[in-house]
Order: sequence, then structure tokens, then C-alpha cells
Amino acid sequence: MELIRMTNKVNDYIEKYVTLVKADLKEEVLGIFDQMHQFFPYWVAMTCPVMHPDIYYVSKNCQDVFGHGHEYMLANSRPEKFFAHVHPSDRENLLDCYNYMHDYIANVAPGSHHEYRCILHYRFKKRTGQYMYLKDEKSVLNLDGSGNLYYALFLDVSGEKKFNGVKIEVFKQERSMIKIDEYKPSLGYRVLTKREGEIIALVKQGLSTKEVAWHLNISHNTVRNTKSRLFEKFQVNNTVELLNMTA
Repeated sequence: MELIRMTNKVNDYIEKYVTLVKADLKEEVLGIFDQMHQFFPYWVAMTCPVMHPDIYYVSKNCQDVFGHGHEYMLANSRPEKFFAHVHPSDRENLLDCYNYMHDYIANVAPGSHHEYRCILHYRFKKRTGQYMYLKDEKSVLNLDGSGNLYYALFLDVSGEKKFNGVKIEVFKQERSMIKIDEYKPSLGYRVLTKREGEIIALVKQGLSTKEVAWHLNISHNTVRNTKSRLFEKFQVNNTVELLNMTA
């Protein structure tokens, strides 16, 4: 329901304020994205299916990134179907990020949307059943007064960095792309207690459970139980993932 409300919110905003590229420019748009794919062969390019249902494009390399073929991605790119592949623990935070992005861009004149770029970070399930750390970059092309074209570039960054929670980064084109804002929903409601913070700080120093217990003058069972509660709070499976989420 929240995803549907979010989609309707976007559609209402578009109808009121945004001039979109028309379907009669479809061939030009497809040509632009075919060229873009040549420059970014490791990225999947996709036009926004909500804003451009009549001009829809997914680059053919989606099999290499998502593990799903071109026809599958064309048929499953609507928000509700795409969202079903997002890690269950990331969905609520990702929806928060979508709302944050909408509210942010809604306060920018549509004619300036192309000056902004929003990058989302979350986990996505591949066809193999494994989850990858996905970088989802939302951008806008302004086609010489013909309207705005909204699209996304997707990149699997699992091999480059550790996942440390869902977040959105906002960049603005000045002399170069400058990061102007960041929002990480998990920091808003997964607040550490004093004891949890003390334990996390010592674990980050490389101390074992027994060493943490000695430093804090508590039992090692207390440390172990606190860590178990933290795993549940941050919905992670091990200490490494926990440290990444509380970085």
C-alpha cells in the first residue's frame, strides 16, 4: 500500500508540474540510451516506467547485472514488481528514501531537475537467489525544451565495498557534481542505548567478547546477549555486518 501511495504521489506531481518527453521522441530516446550503454557497459540503463510508460528502455546487459534477462526486466520493472526483489530488511528504509527523494526534488523547479542526481544504495536479489549491493543512480535528461526524461543507472558494487545500510545521496551539478545531502533512514530509529554503544565501540577496536566483558566489568553472557539483540535490531547475521550498519 505504501508503495502504491508513493507511486500515486509521483504521478500527481508529474501531472501538475513536469513537462515530460513525449512518445513521438521514442526513437531519439532509444538512440540516446543505446549510445549511453556504449560508454557505460557495466551499468544497466533504464528509463523510469512510472514517468515514461510509452518510452520504455532497459539495456540488454541486464542479464550481467541483475541475473535476469531483458524480457524479464521489461516485464518486471514496474515499482511493485521491482520492489519485490529488494531485500526484505531494506524495503521500509528504501521506501523512506524514495519519499525523501520525491520531497527533495519537488522543491526544485522542474526545469532544473537535470542539475540533480540522487544515488540510492540497497540490496537486490539476483536470479541465483543471492543478494547484491546495488547502486541505483537516478538522473534526468532535458531534451532541448522537449521535456524531462527520467532514467536510472544500476551498478553492482558488491565487490567494491561493504553494504552499510540503505541510504540516498543527493548531488548537484555546479562546476562538477557536488554532494549536497545524504539521508540514511536507519540512523533515525535504530538508536543505540548507552550499553550497546559501549559494546560496539570496543568491538570496533577488535576486542573479543570476553575482552569487552572485562573492560565493561560485565559478564560475557551479557555481551553476547546484547550483540544478539543488536543483530535483531539491525537485521544482520554477523558482527561484520553489524559494524558496517553502525559505521
